[in-house]
Amino acid sequence: MLEILSHQYLKRFIRSHEIDWDHIYSFGRIISKCLQTNETYLINSEIFSTNIWLPALLISIFLFEENSTFVLSQDKIEFLKNNYLGELKSLGLNFILENDQIIFSNHRVCFISLEKLLGDVNIFNARNHRIIFSGIENIKEDLKNYFRISFLKKNWFHKFEQSSSKSQKIISTYNLLKKKFFLRKVLDSRSIFLDKEEINFLSNFFFENSSYSDQFLRVSNALSAGWACWVTLDDINFEWNFYLEPIDELSQIKHLLINNKFVFLSALREDNFFQKYLKKESLDIDLVMNFKSNFIENKILIYVPPRQMLPNNPMFSNNILDKSKKLIIFSKGLTLFLSDDVDLNLKFATELASIYGKRVLLENIPLFNNEILCASYTWWINNSYCIQSPEQIIIPLLPIPRIEEPINALTVSHNRNLSKDWFREFLLPEAIQKLERSISPLRKNAGKLIILDGRAHKRKWGRLILKSIQPSKQINYMLPYD
Repeated sequence: MLEILSHQYLKRFIRSHEIDWDHIYSFGRIISKCLQTNETYLINSEIFSTNIWLPALLISIFLFEENSTFVLSQDKIEFLKNNYLGELKSLGLNFILENDQIIFSNHRVCFISLEKLLGDVNIFNARNHRIIFSGIENIKEDLKNYFRISFLKKNWFHKFEQSSSKSQKIISTYNLLKKKFFLRKVLDSRSIFLDKEEINFLSNFFFENSSYSDQFLRVSNALSAGWACWVTLDDINFEWNFYLEPIDELSQIKHLLINNKFVFLSALREDNFFQKYLKKESLDIDLVMNFKSNFIENKILIYVPPRQMLPNNPMFSNNILDKSKKLIIFSKGLTLFLSDDVDLNLKFATELASIYGKRVLLENIPLFNNEILCASYTWWINNSYCIQSPEQIIIPLLPIPRIEEPINALTVSHNRNLSKDWFREFLLPEAIQKLERSISPLRKNAGKLIILDGRAHKRKWGRLILKSIQPSKQINYMLPYD
């Protein structure tokens, strides 16, 4: 009945609104069906990076006469409140809006951001509650950002009283550790990894002083739970900072996922990463569906030079710069240079700026069609929604997570201790997901993807990455240097 009713309301809504998506009725029916079952769905579609799909989902959850929660960004919550709620009310849906809650006579729908959800004890500890979770393609990074603890000098002396014995103990411990960590400093490295003895000492110290502040209690709980931790040294101010982060972020919300019913919405074409992410915690998805977006999907044209150098070759950076310059000569649209190597991006932008001047941008929004943008993968993913689709993307280095990052190094060490294949279970899936999110705009214009990382051909895992890019067509010849 819900499917029929939601279809009728959606049909009335579309009569007065132009919605450019052929699958909106099917999507609405799937949402309605899922709401009435005890199953968990994962729905993948690049349409979720737009707002076109929202009316179909809202109508279904408004008509579903049970309490439900819709998890989305705070920006989208404000967008919904300002754009759709009044129009849905005019269809005869009788509700009031109160503190981001849509209240009906028999049920209510809560709009909530992930940060607020994790901090809301009532919802977080709910059972058999229906939760629609959008933006699931960002879940790993969002959880990392939420749970990460940055324990700085100011946190040590939050309620500092010079005369109290507890304050004296805290300041002496802080200074003792500072001296110890700086004596261990390695040239050109700012990070210090702690041994078991140091972790035990800190764990006991924060446990004994957990009543000192909420932050002390958080650190004590994190250390008790076995979170990864490390120290970063501040050479300028001669201070040190303490960082903690869970190795497995998903385990922190496992009971929420087990106890409730979900509809996960991913803005990826096919989100294989999230399914594997759930399976690590023995969590299964009952049904996975993929919907095409509202644009004609074109094949990405992939070119990988067959004899390309490996990144450890001393001539590698000069080689890719030379090839990139030649590729740009024949490009009339936006060229995107993607790398997580900050020094390489800066070198590339500087070299090209000496030739093309203001056409070259370093992590700035392009204003014209023929500009050259140099950016990290994360910056591009976060800003691509407001930038035109590139004509070509040049990738000198595949987005393998950097082992130099402390949390990555500790995660690799953790997996190694568990005799797990840390590369294929941790680094490779993250690289594939980041690459997929970065190159998805090329499907809109059959853009070119040029990978200048020799590992793409010379390593088995590199060939797996190429195979994961779909739909695509590999080309064997590309002007101007073949």
